[in-house]
Amino acid sequence: MHQLCRRSDGGVALVRWLAQRTGSWVGLFDRTGRVLVGSQCAFDPGAAAQVAAGIDDMFSRGMRTFATDGETHRALLLVVDVFADVRDPVLAFVGGRSVPRSLAADAVMLLGTCWLAEESRRLSKRVEAADARCREAVLHLLMSRRTSAAGQIASALSPPLPDPAQVHVIECGVHERGVVIRRCTELTGGTAWMVRCPVHIRNVLVLTEPGGSTSRPFEILVTEEVDGAVVGTGDVVALRDTAVGYDQAFHALAVARGRVQRWARFDTQLDLPTVLGPRGLRWANALLGALITYVPPRTRDPDAQELTATARSWLSFSMAATRHLKIHRHTLSGRLQRIEELLGLDLARVDQQALLDLAFRIRATPRTIDACGSPEQDSRVVLDDLLRAPAVQQWARATFRPIREAADAATLESTLQVWLNSDSRLSATADALGISVSGARKRVNRLEQVLHRSLLHFPSARHDLWLAMRAMDLGVPAERVLDNSLPDQPVDIQTAPRQSG
Repeated sequence: MHQLCRRSDGGVALVRWLAQRTGSWVGLFDRTGRVLVGSQCAFDPGAAAQVAAGIDDMFSRGMRTFATDGETHRALLLVVDVFADVRDPVLAFVGGRSVPRSLAADAVMLLGTCWLAEESRRLSKRVEAADARCREAVLHLLMSRRTSAAGQIASALSPPLPDPAQVHVIECGVHERGVVIRRCTELTGGTAWMVRCPVHIRNVLVLTEPGGSTSRPFEILVTEEVDGAVVGTGDVVALRDTAVGYDQAFHALAVARGRVQRWARFDTQLDLPTVLGPRGLRWANALLGALITYVPPRTRDPDAQELTATARSWLSFSMAATRHLKIHRHTLSGRLQRIEELLGLDLARVDQQALLDLAFRIRATPRTIDACGSPEQDSRVVLDDLLRAPAVQQWARATFRPIREAADAATLESTLQVWLNSDSRLSATADALGISVSGARKRVNRLEQVLHRSLLHFPSARHDLWLAMRAMDLGVPAERVLDNSLPDQPVDIQTAPRQSG
């Protein structure tokens, strides 16, 4: 019995051995008469009712051992002392020959130890699951810039959220995330905030303090200490800008996959929402007006906040937003259809996705909001006019400079243009270029390494690239990087009719 108890399934193994040893049906019951663990042979329903009645009678008399004789069965009941309360199970020998009391007493003692170990394992799994869900909830709140609510939930966990923070995305094996989290905890002395990514099942998100508590950069330590791990690191950002830091780290991860050292940092450049300024905010408010003021006709329908969260999640993660939002794919499709109806956009097209993504990012930029104050409702701002501004033209040239300076610039330019015009679908891109799908994928992977941005995996930089291409097309011909492939007439997104896909 001692040897059996040393097994991982010691309780079950011991119950089955007792059944073979005594020729009885042996099992563990809770106080309601429900079978928790039973030997392999079938259990007669009449005997089950007899055992349940015997358990109720035993506890009503305050006894720890009880024997009952029925018309067809004899049962011996013993309380397995584990917690000394109502959670203690009952060991039952039903039928068969007489059970030696010494054997039953020894079995109860050992089963108590096995049951306590198994309950501890089950409790540990529940605690780990609850901790993971709480951390995921904190991540959702941080991504929505609700730092106060995130801090309240995080205060029940450890360590405290760092502010400012540096976001790292670690890519590893699906079943290695627990090992990575434990190793990162050791490397940082328990000062880093870690959470399993709810969308990408191979990723772990880590928030560290600027400078950290390690003698060397965190991303270098992880790649040296964890075999096969790939790390992308963003800039230091305020805690309320965790979503920005995550996007930066994810783009750096795309670069790190192609490097021998398996880590990369995000290379900073001026962000387009900041360049557009107050006029950009007026344009964004006009585009999103029907969505942000939407009131559902029924109380159970998604409101403006839910639809906005859905749109932002879908723009970042595509159909993987179902895992991010914990909703069914049909629910996601229904919400996206409602968003399209409200805004008059076709979200199957990359160009109109880029407009919606830019509008959300502008409204999430604090400096833009503070600079604008309350925009005039009657002011009309056309996006093409914004993209012609000198600062935006400079941003677009900086965006495409790595392509222009590459040795294979002509191939990269044509590939990027076709890929964007094909709504970032590899199959359509391959057909347009006259190459295989794997060849198109290799070219886009090459673009990721040159641009230092993620393109094939979400979050993707395709929306920024479309806007940069549009801005370059609207600029002076000598400053254009890509061929003219867009319409010459400016599009007023406030009044433009919706086009079919």
